[in-house]
Parts: sequence; C-alpha cells; structure tokens
Amino acid sequence: MAFADYFAKNLQSASSLLRGIDPEAFKELLAKESVAIAFDKNALTTAEGRKTLDLLTRLLARLYPVLTYLGLDQPAKRASKDLEGLAQAVNPNVDLKNSIEGVTGCIVVGATSATGLPEACKVLFAGSDNWLARLSTKKPVSSGSSPNPFGAGAAACFAVANMFRKTFAAQLPNPKADEDVTFSVLDMTVVKKRSRNPAWEAADLGEVFLVGCGAIGNGLLWAVRDFSGKGTLHVIDGEALDMTNLQRYAMTLAKDEGAKTELAKKWLLSSGLRVEPHPQCWEQYVSEREAWTFERLAVAVDTEVARIHIQASLPRIVHNSWTQLGHAGVSRHGFLGTGACMACLYMPTQAGFNLDQLVQRALRLPDLMLGEVRRRLDLGLPTELGFLQQIASFGVIPIEQLLPFENKKLEELYYRGACGGEIVAVRDGETARQIEVPMAFQSALAGILLAADVYAEVAKLRERLPTRTQINLLTALPQLSPSDQVSKSVDSRCICVDPDFIEAYQERYSSTFTQVKKPSKRP
Repeated sequence: MAFADYFAKNLQSASSLLRGIDPEAFKELLAKESVAIAFDKNALTTAEGRKTLDLLTRLLARLYPVLTYLGLDQPAKRASKDLEGLAQAVNPNVDLKNSIEGVTGCIVVGATSATGLPEACKVLFAGSDNWLARLSTKKPVSSGSSPNPFGAGAAACFAVANMFRKTFAAQLPNPKADEDVTFSVLDMTVVKKRSRNPAWEAADLGEVFLVGCGAIGNGLLWAVRDFSGKGTLHVIDGEALDMTNLQRYAMTLAKDEGAKTELAKKWLLSSGLRVEPHPQCWEQYVSEREAWTFERLAVAVDTEVARIHIQASLPRIVHNSWTQLGHAGVSRHGFLGTGACMACLYMPTQAGFNLDQLVQRALRLPDLMLGEVRRRLDLGLPTELGFLQQIASFGVIPIEQLLPFENKKLEELYYRGACGGEIVAVRDGETARQIEVPMAFQSALAGILLAADVYAEVAKLRERLPTRTQINLLTALPQLSPSDQVSKSVDSRCICVDPDFIEAYQERYSSTFTQVKKPSKRP
C-alpha cells in the first residue's frame, strides 16, 4: 500500500486522537479508503479555487494512500496531471487512480456536481468567497475570484477534517459532518450567508516576526506565499527539516531538506514580503539583535515554556497559535490592561517533570539511570554504541531501533526517537502527549488562522477579537462563536502584573514604536 515514508508520524498522531486505535487498525482503515478530488473550470480559473486544490492535495497525499483526480470538464481533465505531480512530490508512494471505481470519498471544488460516483461514496462540496469558507453535502458552492487565501485555505482544511471524520467515525465520539456551513475567517465564526466580506486589499504588514517555522508556521507560510502586499517577515527557527517533520508540514515536498528558515525564504520568492531568515532559537535571536522592540509577533512554537520566554521579551502585540487533541486555535494579546497576555494562558499550575525525568520515562529507563541521563544531557555527550546497548538491555527498545541514533545527542534520541515516533516500542499515548503531534489539517488551519488574524488587525478590517479562538476539527463546526475572552487573574503570578516588566514595557513603547537601542531595563 502506498503510504508515505514518513507515515509513522500519522500513527503517533492517531494514538492521541482516536479511541482504542492501534497501528495496524489505523493502516487498515486508511487502506480501505480511495479519495477523489473532483474539480471544474471554475476551480481552475479562480485564484481561490486553485489555492483550495493545492492545499487539498498537500494535505490528502500525506495521509491517504490512494487518490483520484476527476476533471469535470475538458480544462480540468487537462490540468489533472499537474495536481497528480504535486501529490507525487508530497508522497512519491501515493497510488494515483484514473477511475471512479472504488472511490469512497470525494471532495468537489467548483460549480459542477460529480456524477457516476459509487453509491456509498461520501461527497463533500468545498469552496470559498474571499473571507468565507463554505462546505456543503448537498450542492456545489463554487470558488471566488479574489486573491484572498484565507477562506480558500480554511475550506481545504475543513474538507480534509470531514474526510478524516468519515474514515474514523467509529473511533471518534461525535464525528458529525459539516452539512451546509459558511465560516468567516475574518470574524472566526460560523455566519449566515449574508455576512460582511470586505474586499481584499494588498496591505503593508510592516515588520512581523514569525517565531517557529514548524507545522503551524508552514500553514502561515502557505497562506502568504503569493501575498501581493509588502512588509518584512522575520522567520526565526533554529532547526533543520528532517523526515519526521514532513507528515504535517504543508509546504514541504519529500525532497526538501535544509534549514527551515531558508526553505521559508525560498517558498515566498513570489510574495511581496521581504523574508529575513534567522536560523536560531528566539532567545539567541533576541540576545544578538541590536534593537529590542518587536512590533508584532506571530507565534507558532511547540511548548508552553517557549511561549512564556517569548512573552518575557516584551513584544508589543502577540498573535499566538496552537494545536491540541483535535483542535486548532489562535489567540491575540497585548501586555497592559485587563486582558490576558500570552504567558497568562500557559502559567504552570502544578509541578512538572524536568527534562532528564522526561527522557528517563520516555525511554523506559529505571530510576538508577536518572543520574546518567542527567549527566549526558548536561554535558551534551553523544549516545555511543555502548550506551545504546545499555538502553536495549532493559528489554523495552530493540537495539535496531536505537542504532540510527548512534553518536547523536541524547536530546535528539528523545525528541526524534521517543516523541517523534521513530522508536516504535515507546510510541504510545503517554509519549505522544509530551509533544503534541497533530494531523496536518489541524496545523495548516492553525497557521492560516494565525496569518488571517495578523492581516485583519494590520489592515484594520476589524477590532481585535476576544482573547482566544479554538475550533474542534473532530466534529462539525460550532454554531456559536468559538472565541472567548480571557482576563488577567487578580492573583496572577504572571509577568504582566509584575511592576518591573510593566515599567520596561511602558518605557519601550510609551511614545512611538520606533526601535530603541539598549533600553535601561531588559527583563
């Protein structure tokens, strides 16, 4: 069966999302599926339609082993080869069919219905109109002609989420389909058909800092890759791309390699944005930067600790995004006033494990090994063959799974092997929860919502929304707003109520938002 080489990450994601699933059952259910993307001239000749088709291909090819492209008219039939080429670039193993025989699910993009599909095939119509993403199980919804990527991208994410719910309905608590729904990416809520939908304008984003170029960052980069406005996008991430990333990085192809920040610059060559890559962690970037003002941050990092550190650097405005157990979310923050800052959302409420304890537990090592684990982490020692054999001697992890990490640092064995899913023996719900590994459609949607949130505020298309928006992609879209306001707690231990941090923030941004050199207070 034509699963991607990086399919192990899908298995790890499933362990935390699906009730009672095991790796073989997960693969068997996917092996029974044959997903079609049907489209027509409307989808091909509109910017929004092309964007939806592009993201559908990038998401579906990462998960489903069999795809079929159905051109519903002659222009679409001629264009099918291009989409098939993209699917193969994402997953060289994908099985591409040219017949509707055996198709179990079909996503239709454009103004035309697909005919002749098998009776049991689930059909979903996906489209967009500028800021509005539309889904229907009854009739085509068409694609708009605007250059706005947000509605088109969200429609693709919602459609793939619906197909996922169809495939794994037995393992999900409420796998309800989106039968006839319009979602505004501008207001981030389900809306009636008559809703505000301001025309797209090529705004100047100014200076934006994207912190984290992983799965969510890829979603943001997908959304702005053809951005016709201008501005400077600083991309800050110290990691290189590797095979364990590809499952959920929407922009990547199987052949991609190298620093994530350099890939981001390459992907945005056709954008009006000037991309400045910074291949380093946020803390290092801040320590080396002459100016310590940060007008607007788009945060797409993995951990709570990283978000607290980022907030402590005192950016003026923060847009934060995340994925969690089937959800995609975005939040927006100032620092002063009554609203929660980003750190407020992630302040720890109880004691947790140190890194050495996490490594010991993830690798199933006995307590007597904790001191050795701590020593190796502190000194950055490589995991030589003898140490790997010692780990294997405890009878949980076969030496064959450990050998690829010979002479690598112990952190890499932990993050790539245990948390990243490369060590099958420890791939379970507990380890998966230590570092969240979402499905690609979750991460892509979170990144698109993040980009839309930044654009909507910079372009002054709306007032700032309530603090937090969170959407559950494992069931139908909510009929009530998924946003809620979060206030500072009166007994908060957060930095946003600390007098020294408040004074430093006010000094930094009191009069103008021009960059200042070496402020006197630097929390």
